[in-house]
Amino acid sequence: MSDTHQFDVSNVRNMSPNKIFRCLGMTVALLVFIQPRTSAQLLFENAEPTKINQLSSPQRVAIPPLSPSEILPAATTNESVSNQEDLLAPPRFSTVIIRELPALWQMRVPVEQLGNLYATYEIRAENGRGNAVSNAQRSDSAVQVLLEPLPIIEISRDQNSNTALIQGGVRLKMDVSSIGAAGAYAGDMTVTINQR
Repeated sequence: MSDTHQFDVSNVRNMSPNKIFRCLGMTVALLVFIQPRTSAQLLFENAEPTKINQLSSPQRVAIPPLSPSEILPAATTNESVSNQEDLLAPPRFSTVIIRELPALWQMRVPVEQLGNLYATYEIRAENGRGNAVSNAQRSDSAVQVLLEPLPIIEISRDQNSNTALIQGGVRLKMDVSSIGAAGAYAGDMTVTINQR
């Protein structure tokens, strides 16, 4: 079943060209934002850490690219408008993009330390800005990133050495509301494992 709607778009013709180009520019920028080529998300150089308290993590992590439905959720549903104001209203964009990296690191620890460990994460943009990633071509353009630790889980246990292999990860919440340029964004993340 489909509905046909007619709208009076006479006011659209009266919109300033600058406003139209700004709206189109923002839409294109958001649709292209953070589209890195992904090879493999997480590859550990060591199959698993062999030494006690040795942190094993990938040197490079590629975050999966955004899909248009993440930026413009309304694109996946049907919407209707009831008046001209609704028709001319700017589109609603998602301003926060979430990515989870659940297996970001692994570590072998003594069994008695299980439950007493926690991880802290810091991210710094290539332009030096904290809690952000910056554009590879335009260092003045950065995206704020909130890091939320995911629970540390036990993967396996070695009865001979009385150790356990644990892994942890992080949830990235990226605020794209003030993005200045499309393209690839990068930063350096520091993972620290602490004991309570």
